[in-house]
Amino acid sequence: MGDAQVLASFARDEVAGHSRRLHVEADVLLVDVLEVLALRLTPRTVLVRRDLSEEARAFWPELERALAASGSVCLDECSLLGVPVALQVVGLRLSEWDLWGDDIDDAFAVLRSIATGDASGPVGGG
Repeated sequence: MGDAQVLASFARDEVAGHSRRLHVEADVLLVDVLEVLALRLTPRTVLVRRDLSEEARAFWPELERALAASGSVCLDECSLLGVPVALQVVGLRLSEWDLWGDDIDDAFAVLRSIATGDASGPVGGG
C-alpha cells in the first residue's frame, strides 16, 4: 500500500496494511515501526502525537487530512489526558497529543476512562 492508503484506512478504522514507512499494529499507527504517530482509542476517537521526529512529522498533515475526510475534527490540542493514556497504552512518557474525533463528549469520556484506569486501552474496531 502507499502511505496515503495506510493513513486513510487508519482514519476510517478499516483494516490497514502497511507501506514502506507506515505500519498499523493493533490500534497504533507507527512510522518506521518505531515511532508512534497515532493511537486509536475507539472507532471514532484518535490521539495524534505532536512531538514527533522531523521525519515522522512529515506524515502529520496527511494524517490530519485523512482524519478530517473521515469526519473527525481536532477536539483538543495538547490534550492533558493524552499523556497518561500514552503512558498506559504504549509506554510513552513526556509526549504531546491532540485528541481527534466526531463527538467531543464521547471522546473526552473515553480519554478520561483510559487515563484513570477504567478501561484497558485502545478499543478500536480496526
